[in-house]
Amino acid sequence: MNLDLEAARTSQEIMKNTMGKQSKSVENLVTKTLGVLQENGIYACMLFLCSCSNTEKEIAKIIKSELLKMTDFVEKISLNSDNSKEIPDKEILEFLTNNICNDIDTLLLTKQLWEQTLIYTRYGAKARED
Repeated sequence: MNLDLEAARTSQEIMKNTMGKQSKSVENLVTKTLGVLQENGIYACMLFLCSCSNTEKEIAKIIKSELLKMTDFVEKISLNSDNSKEIPDKEILEFLTNNICNDIDTLLLTKQLWEQTLIYTRYGAKARED
């Protein structure tokens, strides 16, 4: 499996789903999210996305959803097979703790995959014209 390809596809999905949002707003939130991920890890990254409010909330929800979908490739498990309903933040954080953070190899792979995805998304937002 080519994880770089999955990072690129997920980035494209984030860009597609944020099409109605200002590219600068997307770029700013992705940059902040990437910073939290690199400095503090995936749990803090998800906490940050869960804590976003106001105008960032809609963009954060898209980023959060797409990053969580990537756990299928890493851990071969899914948080929720029914994408029609929103998953409570508490369940998301418990899922990360129990299925990703409990194994160092899975944790590092997930972090690397999310980093690459967010880097691609940041450049995609910079390149997009509103």
